[in-house]
Amino acid sequence: MATFSEPFARAADLHMRVPVPGRRSSSFGLRRIFNGQSRNPHSGMDIAAPTGTAVTSPLPARVIDIGDYFFNGGTVWLDHGGGLLTMYCHLSQVDCQVGDELKTGQAFCKVGATGRVTGPHLHWGVMLNRTMVDPALFID
Repeated sequence: MATFSEPFARAADLHMRVPVPGRRSSSFGLRRIFNGQSRNPHSGMDIAAPTGTAVTSPLPARVIDIGDYFFNGGTVWLDHGGGLLTMYCHLSQVDCQVGDELKTGQAFCKVGATGRVTGPHLHWGVMLNRTMVDPALFID
């Protein structure tokens, strides 16, 4: 996704809140094996949580895309400005619309098990200047 808007927060304020409580069930960069073949490294952080758990915005943001995809299931993209985007996948419910402005900590969707998954969790991705980066870099 290619977009660049004015930052919603100063660079010093980019410490993100974890968007959902739960255990980290997979980390950024892990390589998965399917049918004996290595696949692309994991592009985000998976957080195990029950279906229906509220997902909150880690920073002020604007909703820029919503979709339902084969692998990612229910998906929402947020634009935090300055080339910083976040992605939320496998959602059971989306409670926002494209163009909505979100505050830090505001709920906008719910954890699910949609798309290609083995159980309910949130796949949280962070993209900086069109490159997926580890979400753990932005949390305390």
